[in-house]
Amino acid sequence: MTALLRKFWFEPPVRAVLLLTALMLSVLAGGTAFLVYDMRQRELEYARSEISTLSRILSEQTARTLDGVTMALRGAQDRLSDGIGQQLQLDSFPVMALLKARAEGLPQFSSMFVLDANGVVMNSTLLGTRPGFSEADRDYFTTLAHRDEGIIVSQLYRRRFDGEWTFYLAARLVDGSGNFRGVVVAAIVVNYFESFYRRLDLRFGKQIQLINARGNLVASFPSDTDRVDQPVKGVPTFPERSADATGTTVVTETVDGENRFVAYHPVPRYPFLIGVVVGQDSALVSWPGTARPIVFGAGFVAVLLLAASCGVLWSMRRRELLARALEDSEERLRGMVESVMDAIVTIDEDLSVVLFNRAAEHMFGVQSGDALGKPFDRLLAGDSRSAYHAIVGRRRNSGEPHVRRGRAELTARHANGREFPADATFSSTEMRGQRFLTVVLRDLTERKRIETHLRETNRQLQELSTALQRVREEERAGIAREMHDELGQRLTAIKLELSWLGGRLPGERADLQDKVGVIKEQLNQTIASVRRITYELRPLILDDLGLRAAISWLTDDFSKRTGIELALDLDDDEPERGSTEATTLFRVLQESLTNVTKYARASTVWVSCRRDGGDWRLTVRDDGIGFVLDAANQAGFGLLGMRERIRLVQGTFAIHSTPGDGTAIDATVPAGQ
Repeated sequence: MTALLRKFWFEPPVRAVLLLTALMLSVLAGGTAFLVYDMRQRELEYARSEISTLSRILSEQTARTLDGVTMALRGAQDRLSDGIGQQLQLDSFPVMALLKARAEGLPQFSSMFVLDANGVVMNSTLLGTRPGFSEADRDYFTTLAHRDEGIIVSQLYRRRFDGEWTFYLAARLVDGSGNFRGVVVAAIVVNYFESFYRRLDLRFGKQIQLINARGNLVASFPSDTDRVDQPVKGVPTFPERSADATGTTVVTETVDGENRFVAYHPVPRYPFLIGVVVGQDSALVSWPGTARPIVFGAGFVAVLLLAASCGVLWSMRRRELLARALEDSEERLRGMVESVMDAIVTIDEDLSVVLFNRAAEHMFGVQSGDALGKPFDRLLAGDSRSAYHAIVGRRRNSGEPHVRRGRAELTARHANGREFPADATFSSTEMRGQRFLTVVLRDLTERKRIETHLRETNRQLQELSTALQRVREEERAGIAREMHDELGQRLTAIKLELSWLGGRLPGERADLQDKVGVIKEQLNQTIASVRRITYELRPLILDDLGLRAAISWLTDDFSKRTGIELALDLDDDEPERGSTEATTLFRVLQESLTNVTKYARASTVWVSCRRDGGDWRLTVRDDGIGFVLDAANQAGFGLLGMRERIRLVQGTFAIHSTPGDGTAIDATVPAGQ
C-alpha cells in the first residue's frame, strides 16, 4: 500500500465509515454466532435430557422385570420352605410342577431350577428332573451355602449346555431345623434384554448398555457379543443397592476422537446400571439444517453491508487521491532522496549546489545550509577537480535534455581535511528549460581497505596452499619410498626364506607343504598390496623414470582394473623428473581417471600429454554420459582439487561436457615452473 493510500485510510471520515461498518459486521457476526451456538447447546442439552429420561425409564422397566423374577423366586422359596415343601424331595415331580407354575407366564427368565446342599441340579423347568451336573462352583451357591443373603444376583456365566450368556437370581432353602437344604435359582438369559432393547424406537444413533456391579457389560443395543462380561470404560462409582438410588449421572467422554454423552441410572433394588449413549454428532444431526439458513442469511446481509461501505469508500478515495496526488509525489521524492545511504548532490548550470541530502552531510561533514548555493568542487581534492570539470563541461556542452550518465572515481575532502576515495555517478536532466546535474557518491574507503586485505589474505593462502601441497607430496614420496625399500624388501626376504624352508620339509609331510604354500600366497598378496599402496601414495616411477613412464603405468593399470579401452598419445619430451609440473600433471590425470571410473560409464578414454609452446598440455577425454555444466557440478572435491593444483602452478584448467556426448578435461602447466 502506497503512502497516499495509507494516509487515505487514516482520514477521520474514512475511519468513521470503517469503524461503523466493522461495528455492524461485528454485531451481525456476534449475534449470528450466539444464536447458532445457543441452538447447538439447546440441541445438546435436549439430547442429554432425552438420554437421561430414557435411562431412568429403562432402569424402572428393568427393575420391574427383575421384580417379577424375584416374586416368582420368593414364591418358590416360600413353598419349598413351609411344612409341606420341606417334606418333598427336591428331584420330585411336585417340585417340578411348582417350578413350572412359578415360571409360567414370565418370559424374562429362561428357566428355574433347584440345587441340593451339594450344588447338584435336582430339578429344572428347562432340563427336567435330575439333570445330573453340579453348580457348586457358582458364586450364588457358594454365598448362600454359608449364610442367608436374601436374593442373590450372580455374575455373568455361559450356560453349560448351550453357551448362552446368563446371570442368575437365587434364594436359600432350609429344612425344618434351619439347616441348609439347597438353593432355588432363576436363570435370566442376556438375549432377553437385547431383544427388548431392539424393539425400542431409538433414533439418532442411541445405544443402550446394561452394566452389572462389577462394571462389566451384560447386554447392549446394538448387540456386541464380543464385549459381554468385559469392563465398560468410564462407568461412575457403582451405588450401593437401595430403594431410593434414583439419581442419574450424565458424563461426557471421548471415544475414537468423537465426543459422546452417556447417562447412567442405577436399577432400583438391583446391582445394575442402565447406560444410554448418544454421540455428539448424532445429537446434532438436525442442528446444521436449522443453522444453515441463519448463517446464509447473515452472510447475505454482511455482503450487502460491505458492498455499500465499499461504494462510499471508493467515492471518498477518488476525491482524496485527486487532491493529494501532487503533494504526496513531491513528499515521496524528497523522502527517497533523504533516506538513501549514498550521498546525493544536485548542481545547476552555474555549478552551484541546489540539493544536499543527509548522507552527503555525513560524508563531507558539511551541513546542507552551508553547502547550498556554493560550488561543489570545493568539496573535492585538487587532483579530482580537473576530472570533475571535464565531466561537467561535457554535460553542459552536450545540449541534450535527456538523462546522460557517467561514472568516475574521485578523491573527496572531508571538512576536517581528510581525503577519501569516492565512486561518483553523474546524470544530467532538464526540467522546465533548466539543466541540472545529479552526482551520487559512495565512500570507497572501507571497500578499498577490504580489497587490500583480501588480496593480501589470498596471496598468503596461495603461498600456504603451495607449501602444503609440496610438503604433502614430499611426505607421500618419503612414505612410499620407505615402504618400497624397507617393507617390500623385508617381505621379499621372508618369501625367499619361506621357499628355502619349504624345500627342506619331509616329502611325507604334505600338510606342512600345503601350509607353506598358503603362507607364500598370502605373502604374495601382501607384497602386491604394499606395491599398490606405494604407487597410490606416490609412484616412485614418477621420480625414477619420469612422467611418460608414470602415465604409461597408470593408464595400463586403469585399463586392467576397469576394462575400459584407453588410447594414449605422449610427446617424446617430458618435464624434469620429480618436478612440480610432472607431479601436477600426474595428479590431474589420476583424479580424472578416478572420475571416469565413478561417473562416466565410458567405454573408451583418450589421454594426450604434449608440449605446446611454453606449456605442458594434458587432455583427458571420454565417450561417457557427460553432465550439465553448472556451479553445483563444478564444486565437487575432485574437480576443485584439480583446479586448485593447476592454479598453484599458474596454469589453466577447463572442463567441456555435454549430456550424452562425454567429458573432456584440458589442463595446461607452464614449463619451467
